[in-house]
Amino acid sequence: MIDTGCYLGHGAKGAKHAECATKCIKGGMPMGLLTDKGTLYLITMSHDDADPYQQLQTMAGKTVTVTGMSHERNGMKAIEITGVKMAAATTEAK
Repeated sequence: MIDTGCYLGHGAKGAKHAECATKCIKGGMPMGLLTDKGTLYLITMSHDDADPYQQLQTMAGKTVTVTGMSHERNGMKAIEITGVKMAAATTEAK
């Protein structure tokens, strides 16, 4: 999960950027989900349940799995988040 300002501005992402991303998100910067294929989704809050969105705000720089409805309008991709959890650890083949 990323903050969109730093990612779009200068490519900042990941664990090394987590502290800054957390500050930016707390300051109102929109959150984004960057897929492993490089697709960026704007994260939007469900009006029916804001808890997953609130929880995601504490996960900047982490690999997460989200659920929700995806939308696209005029080239902008977004996910209305209804669930979030830390992604399962992966192991690389050697």
